[in-house]
Amino acid sequence: MVTRTSTRQAAQKAKEAIASSSEPSDKASAGSKRKASSEKREKVSQPKKEKIDEPKQEAKPPNVEPSRDDDVSETKPTSVPGTQIEVDKQPEPQHAVVEGTAIHSAAEPKPKEETKPETVPGTHIQIDQPTKPEANTELGVHTSGERESTVPSNILEKGIIYFFFRPRVNVDDPHGVGDVARSFFVLRPTPLGAELDQNQGPIDKGARCRLLMLPKKKFPTTPQERDMGFVEKAGQTMKDLQENFVAARTYETATRGERTIEEARPYAEGVYAITSTKRTSHLAYVLTIPAQLGEIQENFGLRHRGSWIVSAKNPKFPGPTSAQLPKDPEYPESVREKFGDLRWVPLEPEFIEYPNAQFLMIGEAQNSLGKAATAEGNKEPHEQEPGQELETLEKENEQRVEALQGDQTIFQDLGLDAKKHAALETTWTT
Repeated sequence: MVTRTSTRQAAQKAKEAIASSSEPSDKASAGSKRKASSEKREKVSQPKKEKIDEPKQEAKPPNVEPSRDDDVSETKPTSVPGTQIEVDKQPEPQHAVVEGTAIHSAAEPKPKEETKPETVPGTHIQIDQPTKPEANTELGVHTSGERESTVPSNILEKGIIYFFFRPRVNVDDPHGVGDVARSFFVLRPTPLGAELDQNQGPIDKGARCRLLMLPKKKFPTTPQERDMGFVEKAGQTMKDLQENFVAARTYETATRGERTIEEARPYAEGVYAITSTKRTSHLAYVLTIPAQLGEIQENFGLRHRGSWIVSAKNPKFPGPTSAQLPKDPEYPESVREKFGDLRWVPLEPEFIEYPNAQFLMIGEAQNSLGKAATAEGNKEPHEQEPGQELETLEKENEQRVEALQGDQTIFQDLGLDAKKHAALETTWTT
Protein backbone atom coordinates (compact mmCIF):
# COMPACT_ATOMS: atom_id res chain seq x y z
CA MET A 1 0.00 0.00 0.00
CA VAL A 2 1.37 3.34 -1.04
CA THR A 3 2.07 5.69 1.77
CA ARG A 4 0.83 9.21 1.13
CA THR A 5 3.03 12.02 2.11
CA SER A 6 1.32 15.00 3.59
CA THR A 7 1.93 18.50 2.38
CA ARG A 8 3.45 19.44 5.76
CA GLN A 9 5.96 16.58 5.54
CA ALA A 10 6.89 17.53 1.95
CA ALA A 11 7.61 21.07 2.97
CA GLN A 12 9.71 19.92 5.89
CA LYS A 13 11.81 17.66 3.66
CA ALA A 14 12.35 20.43 1.12
CA LYS A 15 13.46 22.76 3.87
CA GLU A 16 16.00 20.25 5.17
CA ALA A 17 17.33 19.66 1.65
CA ILE A 18 17.82 23.35 1.05
CA ALA A 19 19.55 23.82 4.40
CA SER A 20 21.95 20.95 3.77
CA SER A 21 22.83 22.29 0.27
CA SER A 22 23.78 25.76 1.65
CA GLU A 23 26.40 24.56 4.22
CA PRO A 24 29.31 23.98 1.75
CA SER A 25 28.93 27.50 0.36
CA ASP A 26 29.21 29.04 3.81
CA LYS A 27 32.30 27.00 4.69
CA ALA A 28 34.08 27.97 1.50
CA SER A 29 33.36 31.63 2.07
CA ALA A 30 34.60 31.45 5.63
CA GLY A 31 37.83 29.69 4.59
CA SER A 32 38.71 32.48 2.24
CA LYS A 33 38.87 35.02 5.11
CA ARG A 34 41.77 35.53 7.67
CA LYS A 35 39.49 36.14 10.66
CA ALA A 36 35.91 37.14 11.30
CA SER A 37 34.13 38.10 14.47
CA SER A 38 31.87 35.53 16.07
CA GLU A 39 28.83 37.73 15.47
CA LYS A 40 29.35 37.84 11.69
CA ARG A 41 30.02 34.11 11.54
CA GLU A 42 26.72 33.40 13.30
CA LYS A 43 24.80 35.71 10.98
CA VAL A 44 26.18 34.03 7.87
CA SER A 45 25.66 30.44 9.07
CA GLN A 46 22.06 30.88 10.23
CA PRO A 47 19.52 30.73 7.42
CA LYS A 48 16.55 33.05 7.52
CA LYS A 49 13.11 31.61 8.30
CA GLU A 50 10.85 34.07 6.50
CA LYS A 51 11.01 32.48 3.09
CA ILE A 52 11.99 29.07 1.81
CA ASP A 53 13.91 30.41 -1.21
CA GLU A 54 15.83 33.01 0.86
CA PRO A 55 19.00 30.86 1.30
CA LYS A 56 19.53 31.06 -2.48
CA GLN A 57 19.95 34.83 -2.20
CA GLU A 58 22.28 34.51 0.81
CA ALA A 59 24.55 31.97 -0.86
CA LYS A 60 27.70 33.56 -2.36
CA PRO A 61 29.83 32.26 -5.21
CA PRO A 62 33.41 31.42 -4.20
CA ASN A 63 34.92 34.45 -6.06
CA VAL A 64 32.51 37.16 -4.93
CA GLU A 65 34.40 40.25 -3.50
CA PRO A 66 33.94 40.81 0.23
CA SER A 67 31.96 43.69 1.61
CA ARG A 68 33.59 46.94 2.96
CA ASP A 69 33.61 45.56 6.50
CA ASP A 70 35.01 42.22 5.35
CA ASP A 71 37.76 44.02 3.38
CA VAL A 72 39.00 45.76 6.54
CA SER A 73 39.32 42.41 8.31
CA GLU A 74 41.08 40.91 5.27
CA THR A 75 43.87 43.58 4.95
CA LYS A 76 44.39 45.02 8.41
CA PRO A 77 46.85 43.23 10.75
CA THR A 78 45.46 42.22 14.06
CA SER A 79 47.93 44.44 15.89
CA VAL A 80 50.34 47.28 15.28
CA PRO A 81 53.96 46.14 15.76
CA GLY A 82 55.50 47.61 18.89
CA THR A 83 52.11 48.34 20.47
CA GLN A 84 49.43 46.41 22.28
CA ILE A 85 46.50 48.05 20.49
CA GLU A 86 44.29 45.69 18.49
CA VAL A 87 43.21 47.20 15.16
CA ASP A 88 39.87 45.37 14.95
CA LYS A 89 38.92 46.84 18.33
CA GLN A 90 39.17 50.42 17.05
CA PRO A 91 35.79 52.02 16.50
CA GLU A 92 37.02 53.64 13.26
CA PRO A 93 39.75 51.49 11.69
CA GLN A 94 39.82 53.66 8.55
CA HIS A 95 41.56 56.49 10.46
CA ALA A 96 45.10 57.25 9.25
CA VAL A 97 46.57 57.60 12.74
CA VAL A 98 46.28 55.10 15.57
CA GLU A 99 45.85 57.24 18.63
CA GLY A 100 48.54 56.82 21.21
CA THR A 101 51.21 55.74 18.69
CA ALA A 102 53.66 57.54 16.38
CA ILE A 103 52.61 55.56 13.28
CA HIS A 104 51.27 57.58 10.35
CA SER A 105 49.62 56.50 7.14
CA ALA A 106 51.32 56.88 3.77
CA ALA A 107 48.68 59.44 2.75
CA GLU A 108 49.59 61.82 5.54
CA PRO A 109 53.36 61.60 6.26
CA LYS A 110 54.86 63.59 9.06
CA PRO A 111 56.85 66.73 8.13
CA LYS A 112 60.46 66.12 7.02
CA GLU A 113 61.97 67.96 9.92
CA GLU A 114 60.68 65.29 12.32
CA THR A 115 62.15 62.37 10.39
CA LYS A 116 65.34 63.76 8.81
CA PRO A 117 68.20 64.42 11.27
CA GLU A 118 69.93 67.76 10.91
CA THR A 119 73.25 66.61 12.32
CA VAL A 120 75.53 63.67 11.70
CA PRO A 121 75.10 61.21 14.60
CA GLY A 122 78.02 61.32 16.99
CA THR A 123 79.27 64.73 15.81
CA HIS A 124 78.44 68.39 16.32
CA ILE A 125 78.95 69.35 12.66
CA GLN A 126 75.90 70.51 10.73
CA ILE A 127 75.50 68.65 7.44
CA ASP A 128 75.03 71.80 5.39
CA GLN A 129 77.81 73.83 7.03
CA PRO A 130 80.84 74.65 4.84
CA THR A 131 84.38 74.13 6.02
CA LYS A 132 85.59 76.98 8.17
CA PRO A 133 88.35 79.23 6.88
CA GLU A 134 90.51 78.32 9.89
CA ALA A 135 91.00 74.83 8.37
CA ASN A 136 93.06 76.62 5.58
CA THR A 137 95.16 78.75 7.91
CA GLU A 138 98.86 78.14 8.49
CA LEU A 139 101.33 80.21 10.50
CA GLY A 140 98.62 82.81 11.05
CA VAL A 141 97.79 83.53 7.39
CA HIS A 142 95.29 82.13 4.90
CA THR A 143 96.67 79.55 2.48
CA SER A 144 95.58 77.94 -0.76
CA GLY A 145 96.81 74.73 -2.37
CA GLU A 146 95.96 76.13 -5.77
CA ARG A 147 98.05 79.22 -5.07
CA GLU A 148 101.00 77.13 -3.89
CA SER A 149 100.95 75.13 -7.13
CA THR A 150 101.55 78.32 -9.15
CA VAL A 151 104.52 79.52 -7.06
CA PRO A 152 107.72 78.89 -9.05
CA SER A 153 110.13 76.41 -7.55
CA ASN A 154 112.98 78.95 -7.49
CA ILE A 155 111.18 80.99 -4.81
CA LEU A 156 112.83 79.65 -1.69
CA GLU A 157 110.82 81.78 0.71
CA LYS A 158 108.27 84.56 0.68
CA GLY A 159 106.72 86.70 3.39
CA ILE A 160 106.44 90.17 4.92
CA ILE A 161 109.40 92.48 5.48
CA TYR A 162 109.69 95.36 7.98
CA PHE A 163 112.37 98.08 8.05
CA PHE A 164 113.53 99.78 11.28
CA PHE A 165 116.08 102.24 12.46
CA ARG A 166 117.19 103.14 15.98
CA PRO A 167 118.28 106.69 16.78
CA ARG A 168 121.55 107.32 18.57
CA VAL A 169 121.54 107.26 22.34
CA ASN A 170 119.63 110.16 23.85
CA VAL A 171 118.56 111.46 20.40
CA ASP A 172 114.82 111.95 20.54
CA ASP A 173 114.40 113.66 17.17
CA PRO A 174 116.84 112.44 14.52
CA HIS A 175 117.44 114.90 11.68
CA GLY A 176 119.04 112.48 9.24
CA VAL A 177 120.89 109.22 8.76
CA GLY A 178 123.75 110.70 10.80
CA ASP A 179 121.51 110.55 13.88
CA VAL A 180 120.84 106.85 13.34
CA ALA A 181 122.70 104.22 15.36
CA ARG A 182 121.74 101.08 13.45
CA SER A 183 119.49 99.96 10.61
CA PHE A 184 117.51 96.72 10.82
CA PHE A 185 115.04 94.67 8.85
CA VAL A 186 112.76 91.84 9.93
CA LEU A 187 111.79 88.89 7.75
CA ARG A 188 108.50 87.29 8.67
CA PRO A 189 108.18 84.13 6.48
CA THR A 190 104.78 82.84 5.32
CA PRO A 191 103.83 79.52 3.67
CA LEU A 192 104.39 79.43 -0.09
CA GLY A 193 100.62 79.11 -0.59
CA ALA A 194 99.86 82.19 1.56
CA GLU A 195 97.18 84.60 0.38
CA LEU A 196 96.87 88.02 1.99
CA ASP A 197 93.54 89.84 1.65
CA GLN A 198 91.14 92.20 3.41
CA ASN A 199 89.98 89.35 5.68
CA GLN A 200 93.47 88.60 6.98
CA GLY A 201 93.64 91.28 9.65
CA PRO A 202 96.86 92.13 11.54
CA ILE A 203 99.72 89.66 11.28
CA ASP A 204 99.75 86.98 13.96
CA LYS A 205 101.96 88.04 16.87
CA GLY A 206 103.04 84.44 17.45
CA ALA A 207 104.65 84.08 14.03
CA ARG A 208 108.38 83.37 13.98
CA CYS A 209 110.64 86.11 12.64
CA ARG A 210 114.31 86.89 12.04
CA LEU A 211 115.89 90.18 13.03
CA LEU A 212 118.80 91.14 10.76
CA MET A 213 121.17 94.06 11.33
CA LEU A 214 122.91 96.26 8.76
CA PRO A 215 125.76 98.13 10.53
CA LYS A 216 126.26 100.63 7.70
CA LYS A 217 122.65 101.77 8.10
CA LYS A 218 122.00 102.40 4.40
CA PHE A 219 121.10 99.59 1.98
CA PRO A 220 123.33 99.19 -1.09
CA THR A 221 121.77 100.66 -4.23
CA THR A 222 124.31 99.79 -6.96
CA PRO A 223 126.44 96.70 -7.81
CA GLN A 224 129.45 98.64 -6.58
CA GLU A 225 128.01 98.92 -3.07
CA ARG A 226 128.46 95.88 -0.83
CA ASP A 227 127.44 95.70 2.81
CA MET A 228 127.78 92.90 5.34
CA GLY A 229 125.04 92.18 7.79
CA PHE A 230 124.35 89.55 10.40
CA VAL A 231 121.47 87.82 12.15
CA GLU A 232 120.75 89.51 15.46
CA LYS A 233 117.91 87.20 16.53
CA ALA A 234 116.15 84.18 14.99
CA GLY A 235 113.01 82.25 15.84
CA GLN A 236 111.53 85.28 17.60
CA THR A 237 107.83 86.12 17.78
CA MET A 238 106.59 89.63 17.09
CA LYS A 239 105.80 89.92 20.77
CA ASP A 240 109.38 88.95 21.68
CA LEU A 241 110.77 91.52 19.26
CA GLN A 242 108.50 94.23 20.59
CA GLU A 243 109.52 93.58 24.20
CA ASN A 244 113.22 92.77 23.78
CA PHE A 245 114.25 94.81 20.78
CA VAL A 246 111.83 97.53 19.71
CA ALA A 247 111.08 98.94 23.16
CA ALA A 248 113.23 101.72 24.64
CA ARG A 249 115.35 101.09 27.71
CA THR A 250 117.69 102.94 30.05
CA TYR A 251 121.02 102.05 31.64
CA GLU A 252 123.56 103.61 33.97
CA THR A 253 127.15 104.54 33.08
CA ALA A 254 130.00 105.41 35.44
CA THR A 255 130.88 108.67 33.68
CA ARG A 256 127.72 109.92 31.94
CA GLY A 257 125.04 108.76 34.31
CA GLU A 258 121.74 107.46 32.94
CA ARG A 259 121.56 106.83 29.22
CA THR A 260 118.48 106.07 27.13
CA ILE A 261 118.38 103.74 24.16
CA GLU A 262 115.55 105.07 22.03
CA GLU A 263 112.75 102.93 20.73
CA ALA A 264 113.37 101.36 17.34
CA ARG A 265 111.17 103.04 14.75
CA PRO A 266 109.59 101.28 11.78
CA TYR A 267 109.69 103.26 8.55
CA ALA A 268 108.51 100.80 5.85
CA GLU A 269 106.67 97.52 5.35
CA GLY A 270 106.22 95.32 2.28
CA VAL A 271 106.46 91.79 0.93
CA TYR A 272 109.61 89.92 -0.02
CA ALA A 273 110.87 86.78 -1.72
CA ILE A 274 114.21 84.98 -1.62
CA THR A 275 114.81 83.55 -5.09
CA SER A 276 117.59 81.49 -6.60
CA THR A 277 119.05 81.60 -10.09
CA LYS A 278 121.83 79.51 -11.61
CA ARG A 279 124.70 80.98 -9.57
CA THR A 280 123.21 83.53 -7.15
CA SER A 281 120.38 84.22 -4.73
CA HIS A 282 118.31 87.38 -4.58
CA LEU A 283 116.29 89.20 -1.93
CA ALA A 284 113.52 91.13 -3.71
CA TYR A 285 110.91 93.39 -2.12
CA VAL A 286 107.85 95.49 -2.98
CA LEU A 287 106.76 98.13 -0.43
CA THR A 288 103.17 98.54 0.72
CA ILE A 289 103.72 101.07 3.55
CA PRO A 290 104.02 104.01 3.28
CA ALA A 291 101.68 104.63 0.38
CA GLN A 292 103.92 107.54 -0.66
CA LEU A 293 107.65 107.17 0.01
CA GLY A 294 109.40 110.15 1.51
CA GLU A 295 112.82 111.43 2.45
CA ILE A 296 113.42 108.85 5.19
CA GLN A 297 112.77 105.81 3.01
CA GLU A 298 114.89 107.14 0.15
CA ASN A 299 117.77 108.09 2.46
CA PHE A 300 117.95 104.45 3.57
CA GLY A 301 118.19 103.36 -0.06
CA LEU A 302 114.66 102.03 -0.53
CA ARG A 303 112.32 102.47 -3.49
CA HIS A 304 108.85 101.12 -4.16
CA ARG A 305 110.50 97.91 -5.33
CA GLY A 306 114.02 96.61 -5.60
CA SER A 307 116.37 93.66 -5.11
CA TRP A 308 119.81 92.72 -3.79
CA ILE A 309 122.14 89.83 -4.51
CA VAL A 310 122.63 87.99 -1.22
CA SER A 311 125.31 85.47 -0.19
CA ALA A 312 126.01 83.58 3.04
CA LYS A 313 129.47 83.57 4.62
CA ASN A 314 131.19 80.30 5.50
CA PRO A 315 132.03 80.52 9.24
CA LYS A 316 135.14 78.44 8.62
CA PHE A 317 136.82 81.54 7.15
CA PRO A 318 137.43 84.76 9.10
CA GLY A 319 135.66 87.87 7.88
CA PRO A 320 137.00 91.40 7.46
CA THR A 321 138.45 92.89 10.64
CA SER A 322 135.72 95.53 10.77
CA ALA A 323 132.97 92.91 10.46
CA GLN A 324 134.12 90.10 12.72
CA LEU A 325 131.78 88.82 15.42
CA PRO A 326 132.83 87.49 18.84
CA LYS A 327 130.99 84.22 18.20
CA ASP A 328 130.27 82.07 15.16
CA PRO A 329 126.79 80.78 14.32
CA GLU A 330 126.04 77.38 15.78
CA TYR A 331 125.39 75.65 12.48
CA PRO A 332 124.73 71.92 12.63
CA GLU A 333 127.02 69.72 10.58
CA SER A 334 124.36 69.28 7.88
CA VAL A 335 124.44 73.04 7.23
CA ARG A 336 128.24 73.35 7.37
CA GLU A 337 128.56 70.67 4.70
CA LYS A 338 126.63 72.88 2.26
CA PHE A 339 129.43 75.48 2.36
CA GLY A 340 132.17 73.02 1.53
CA ASP A 341 135.43 74.93 0.99
CA LEU A 342 133.73 78.01 -0.48
CA ARG A 343 134.05 81.32 1.34
CA TRP A 344 130.65 82.56 0.08
CA VAL A 345 127.64 80.58 -1.19
CA PRO A 346 124.22 81.68 -2.51
CA LEU A 347 122.01 82.42 0.46
CA GLU A 348 119.36 79.90 1.50
CA PRO A 349 116.73 80.56 4.20
CA GLU A 350 118.30 77.86 6.35
CA PHE A 351 121.56 79.84 6.61
CA ILE A 352 119.91 82.77 8.39
CA GLU A 353 118.06 80.72 11.00
CA TYR A 354 120.97 81.06 13.46
CA PRO A 355 122.13 84.16 15.40
CA ASN A 356 125.53 85.54 14.31
CA ALA A 357 125.16 84.13 10.80
CA GLN A 358 126.72 86.64 8.38
CA PHE A 359 125.57 87.57 4.89
CA LEU A 360 126.60 89.96 2.11
CA MET A 361 124.21 92.30 0.28
CA ILE A 362 125.09 93.70 -3.15
CA GLY A 363 122.99 96.38 -4.83
CA GLU A 364 121.17 95.03 -7.89
CA ALA A 365 118.00 96.86 -8.94
CA GLN A 366 115.89 99.83 -7.92
CA ASN A 367 112.32 100.51 -9.03
CA SER A 368 112.42 97.04 -10.57
CA LEU A 369 113.04 93.50 -9.39
CA GLY A 370 116.00 92.83 -11.68
CA LYS A 371 116.98 89.22 -12.21
CA ALA A 372 115.00 88.22 -9.13
CA ALA A 373 111.83 88.60 -11.22
CA THR A 374 112.55 85.68 -13.54
CA ALA A 375 113.08 81.96 -13.14
CA GLU A 376 115.42 82.03 -16.17
CA GLY A 377 113.30 79.44 -17.96
CA ASN A 378 113.49 76.97 -15.08
CA LYS A 379 109.78 76.68 -14.26
CA GLU A 380 106.76 74.56 -15.12
CA PRO A 381 104.12 75.88 -17.58
CA HIS A 382 101.50 76.30 -14.82
CA GLU A 383 103.87 78.32 -12.60
CA GLN A 384 104.13 82.10 -12.53
CA GLU A 385 107.36 84.02 -12.79
CA PRO A 386 108.78 85.03 -9.37
CA GLY A 387 108.10 88.69 -10.12
CA GLN A 388 104.44 87.97 -10.86
CA GLU A 389 103.99 86.10 -7.58
CA LEU A 390 105.62 88.93 -5.63
CA GLU A 391 103.47 91.59 -7.32
CA THR A 392 100.33 89.53 -6.59
CA LEU A 393 101.33 89.19 -2.94
CA GLU A 394 101.87 92.95 -2.67
CA LYS A 395 98.42 93.71 -4.12
CA GLU A 396 96.87 91.37 -1.59
CA ASN A 397 98.81 93.02 1.22
CA GLU A 398 97.66 96.41 -0.01
CA GLN A 399 94.03 95.27 0.23
CA ARG A 400 94.69 93.99 3.74
CA VAL A 401 96.26 97.30 4.78
CA GLU A 402 93.44 99.38 3.30
CA ALA A 403 90.87 97.29 5.21
CA LEU A 404 92.71 98.07 8.49
CA GLN A 405 94.29 101.45 9.24
CA GLY A 406 96.27 102.30 6.14
CA ASP A 407 99.88 103.23 6.89
CA GLN A 408 99.18 102.90 10.63
CA THR A 409 98.70 99.15 10.10
CA ILE A 410 102.45 98.72 10.48
CA PHE A 411 102.10 99.46 14.20
CA GLN A 412 99.28 96.93 14.53
CA ASP A 413 101.37 94.27 12.80
CA LEU A 414 104.31 94.89 15.11
CA GLY A 415 102.22 95.04 18.28
CA LEU A 416 103.16 98.67 18.92
CA ASP A 417 100.96 101.34 20.48
CA ALA A 418 99.74 103.34 17.51
CA LYS A 419 98.65 106.15 19.87
CA LYS A 420 102.32 106.96 20.48
CA HIS A 421 102.83 107.50 16.76
CA ALA A 422 100.70 110.17 15.12
CA ALA A 423 101.68 108.87 11.68
CA LEU A 424 104.41 106.85 10.01
CA GLU A 425 107.40 109.12 9.57
CA THR A 426 108.42 109.86 6.00
CA THR A 427 110.48 113.03 6.66
CA TRP A 428 113.13 113.88 9.23
CA THR A 429 112.48 116.25 12.11
CA THR A 430 113.54 119.79 11.26
